[in-house]
Amino acid sequence: MPRRKEISEILNMMEKTQNIRNIGFVGHIDHGKTTLSDSLLSEAGLLSPDLAGEARALDYLEEEQRRGITMKSTNISLYYEKSLKDHDPFLINLVDTPGHLDFSGKVTRALRLIDGVVVVVDAVEEIITQSETVIKQALQEGVKPVLYINKVDRLIRELKLTDEQIRKKYTRIIKDFNTLIKRYADKPFKKEWQVSPADGNVAFGSALHKWGFTLNILENNELKFLDIRSRYQKETYTKETYADLAVYFPIHNAILEMVVDHLPNPIEAQKYRIGKIWGGDLTSEVGKAMTNCDPNGPLIICLSKVQADKHNLVATGRIFSGNCFNKEEVFLLKENAFETIRKTAIFMGQRREQVEEIPVGNIVAIEGLKQVKSGETLINKNYIDKMVPFENVKYVSTPVVTVSIEPEYLRDLDKMKELIENILIEDPNLLFEINEENGEFLLSGMGPLHLEITANEIEKRGVEISTSEPRAVFKESCKYGSSTISVESPNHQSSLKIRLELLNDKTSRFFQTHDFKSIKPVARLKELLEEFTDLTTEEIQDFWTYYDTNNVLIYNLKDDLNQFLKDTILEIVDKIQLNGPLCGEKLTNLKVIIEELVVNKLDEEDAFTELSAMFYDAIKKALNESELILLEPIYHTIIQLPPDYIKNSLSLLSKYSAKIKNINQEKDYQAIIELLLPVRNSIKFAEDIRSITSGKAFWQNEFYAFMEVPNHEAKRLISDLRFIKGLSW
Repeated sequence: MPRRKEISEILNMMEKTQNIRNIGFVGHIDHGKTTLSDSLLSEAGLLSPDLAGEARALDYLEEEQRRGITMKSTNISLYYEKSLKDHDPFLINLVDTPGHLDFSGKVTRALRLIDGVVVVVDAVEEIITQSETVIKQALQEGVKPVLYINKVDRLIRELKLTDEQIRKKYTRIIKDFNTLIKRYADKPFKKEWQVSPADGNVAFGSALHKWGFTLNILENNELKFLDIRSRYQKETYTKETYADLAVYFPIHNAILEMVVDHLPNPIEAQKYRIGKIWGGDLTSEVGKAMTNCDPNGPLIICLSKVQADKHNLVATGRIFSGNCFNKEEVFLLKENAFETIRKTAIFMGQRREQVEEIPVGNIVAIEGLKQVKSGETLINKNYIDKMVPFENVKYVSTPVVTVSIEPEYLRDLDKMKELIENILIEDPNLLFEINEENGEFLLSGMGPLHLEITANEIEKRGVEISTSEPRAVFKESCKYGSSTISVESPNHQSSLKIRLELLNDKTSRFFQTHDFKSIKPVARLKELLEEFTDLTTEEIQDFWTYYDTNNVLIYNLKDDLNQFLKDTILEIVDKIQLNGPLCGEKLTNLKVIIEELVVNKLDEEDAFTELSAMFYDAIKKALNESELILLEPIYHTIIQLPPDYIKNSLSLLSKYSAKIKNINQEKDYQAIIELLLPVRNSIKFAEDIRSITSGKAFWQNEFYAFMEVPNHEAKRLISDLRFIKGLSW
């Protein structure tokens, strides 16, 4: 086993920023990312070589080990000595990321930490639907990719392809990969980031069998591809026949040399990444410090995730400026609070090694922050007025599936709620709420697997629960705006005039993808509103009068309201709009415009009661006038399958209310069907298409939009939802 590197050696390397590589492995589920990670851990002396490829060491959750998939991103620091004597050692900060689309939010957050990715592609399946999604995510975060084509052994021993057929497969994979770079990379990198075996930024191999090579390694080795082929011939194939390939072509050499030669260090990467992931002034003091990866600049950390352990919260972040010390006081920009870092550590898989200081450009684990949440920005306490928070990570999807959840024993109710609150801190892609009508506890997530894993995590933490069958998350809205609605209080001394307008798609999308309350200063918020919404100039100038409650905005035309009335209006509308009148689902895509409000002189309690009654009455009348509709989440579903199965697959579409967007049959070996599929039908659809294609179809569901339920189905769905919730007509 290679010598395990001491923490002191890793700490020394942390100061040599030019020799740091912050990288991740991304790719489709089961293409070999975690297996590849095992081999790198073996080289670092953290895992027995006999277990590499099988241990799934970064999958430290029991559920991950059982399912054989990665659900949480995990970090580890590796010390790598390149074989050439004229190179210093390198520090590889490795993040292993999920592959299943239900956990794509974790991929996006992990990408914020790193500067480069190794995209792992199965040589047999090639670049399939979810591969494209994670490549797109990486490029949109300004993360440079290189390519590793895995499971090459299967081309020989299972598919029995000739050398020419294998070459054509390689060429097709590389061409598709480069096409995605041209499509999604920023303009300066569309050509610069193209990959080619001749350039050394494409590697080939078998992570399971622990061998891999680049073209340069193959050309300078006494074994050639013919020798690799001979070890997988059917008549002689055993574990012993291919074991020496890991000696001649150790996979860590191919991957890590490709990483250090072709992926950027933090100094290089931050010059172009800061402007992409941070919305502040690049010419300011803090902007220059981050762009230059300045160790003497103010401490600035972007936190990608927060996890609750047995004793406190552990936050994971990237240091973009300055050095992070124990006992340092910092300011949390989103929470608007001062706190003190109690402990700093580096990640070693499921372990954390505590250290006193971590320099700029590295990934850090921080303990002791009580109010921290995912997406927070930490800044040196002396620079709080000079820093703009990192904009929120834009997730690929939104919670569209929900389950009803309750503890097996009533005594565990408070504990269950506490556990869920902790999990929400760790996973912002979850939503937990209580139905005020019937007291039902609802947990919503990205998909059925996401919710199943969350339920297992709750039980693992000590509370037995029961959950309902997963169902789609519905919302309510209106087809039209309303006229001005006037109402009076019972004593006729107070009055209110409101009207409803619909948010257009552009404005609605902005509020779905931005946490505008965290965007500072206000001038920056107004710039974003002008660029990304269709709000009027007057509305943008008076944006403080907007309040977001599940994508329902309240705009107040009255400038003479005191703070109590403003706060009261917020609280009232919050409660009223939680559930729409059709079937108790949330209202969305609406703007409530307050045209006139006259309030008599009452004490605060009476005023709240009176205003509540007026707002409830006015909004109810406005909604009824505007023609209520039920909205449902729709997936953009991309199916990749052999052309022979197209006809049978298309026969399912009408059964599941799916609509074809596109069919691509340009490639002989595969066809791609793009659909718009209601989330409520996606589970049964998946079962059927898996059956009729004998398991040869691969598909990806990505949230597309909330769309109106067809009239012929809406009445039944509304009736079913009301029955489930125990609502009377």
